[in-house]
Amino acid sequence: MTVSLVKFDGSLDSLRKAVELCHGFEKLDRNARVLIKPNICFRHKMMPPYGMVTTTKIIDGVAQLLLEHGCKDISIGEGSIINIFDELEPYTKRGFRGTGIDKVAGKYGITMVDFNHGPFRELDLGGVKVKIARTAVETGFLINIPVLKTHFQTKVSLGFKNLKGCLSPDSKKRFHTSKRLDALICLLNEAVKSDLVIIDGIYMLEKGPETLAGTAHRKDLIIASPDVFESDVVGATILGIDPARVDYLKEYAQRHGRSFDISRIQIEGEDIESLKEQLEWRFEPDRELLSPSRTTGISAPHPGQTLCSACGATLALALSILGKDNPGMDFGSVELYYGLGLRAEKGKREGTRPSPTKVFLYGDCAIRSNKGLHKNVKERIHSRLSKGSPQVFLIEGCPPTLTNTLLVLMKALLGKPRMLRMLLLRTLKLIGIRLRVYREVFPGWERYRLKDFDRSHF
Repeated sequence: MTVSLVKFDGSLDSLRKAVELCHGFEKLDRNARVLIKPNICFRHKMMPPYGMVTTTKIIDGVAQLLLEHGCKDISIGEGSIINIFDELEPYTKRGFRGTGIDKVAGKYGITMVDFNHGPFRELDLGGVKVKIARTAVETGFLINIPVLKTHFQTKVSLGFKNLKGCLSPDSKKRFHTSKRLDALICLLNEAVKSDLVIIDGIYMLEKGPETLAGTAHRKDLIIASPDVFESDVVGATILGIDPARVDYLKEYAQRHGRSFDISRIQIEGEDIESLKEQLEWRFEPDRELLSPSRTTGISAPHPGQTLCSACGATLALALSILGKDNPGMDFGSVELYYGLGLRAEKGKREGTRPSPTKVFLYGDCAIRSNKGLHKNVKERIHSRLSKGSPQVFLIEGCPPTLTNTLLVLMKALLGKPRMLRMLLLRTLKLIGIRLRVYREVFPGWERYRLKDFDRSHF
């Protein structure tokens, strides 16, 4: 098949060219049920969306091209991660509104579907039973529109990984807790077929998947292909990441006899050599989130692939807030564990850092993984187990809410006067955000005020 590389010039013509060069609508029956699957994994109005979520500009353009083609039954579906904030509004609805996709849907009479609420079809993926939104499984033509971004667990998040949003909330977690994330992403793309992949590269994201730790760059590129494997191979190559080292692509290639040889892919449009970048996908959560505020003393080792997106997003936001509100503070020797990948005794056994005075077990997975550390804890907030041992704090939830996470961190790490000041400050800021009279800006977000970052794309 063909992969098209087209520079986005802001016009519908550039998107039309990308679709035409790869023959993207060649097999599209105008009477088919069409599903557009963007990437809106997480969206809060205070977070810069650049490189993190699919631009509304591309969604709007795809909708226009479909209507030109004569399609009438068009849906946009997504299942955003849930339970981050203590609010009642469905998270996918918030994502549609926060990106402006709801306005596109209203303008063109497109149906919006929240995959988190089903209905679902249960499928067996290599012995792991998961629930997938029936709309995604049964659609007549699936247009997969991910963002051009890296990912701190899977190296890249492109067409393959974007289909994870079609899973039920519990199934998303099961992808991580099974410790087979890459294999399951591969199998998911065998169960749910993308008929056309359009990688939105207006912006690209380094150290993704979000803009708290990640850094967005303007790229103005559209990558399109009817072949999800080839589009991801090209996308990873442009990001500067060897696609043969992306485990779910490697597994898919082995299962289907596919090649990573870029010279064997028919590429139309721009020269791929001129588009290649060298972006970083790795990052240490504590260093990236706390260093900008010069906050020290908290270690949060990388959990591997067992951390689900909901826990990761909540914790990233909580640590960013803690650092911003307490700049230059040294918390001593604190360790924070999350996901299933690490045990709290590991650092001490290896002698890589001093013994902690306080240990936080964040989320139900980390608490389960470290039963020996807190099995005698009678008080569910914290307890000192024995003389000389660290004080253990449990932050419960799947995922814990942002409010509960901040409260436990503040009570454990701040003196009472500072804690009360932070509580008051956060309350006032929250009111300001909801009244739209205050705009939260974290270190590093100032760059998104540059002219390269156009808010009208969302």
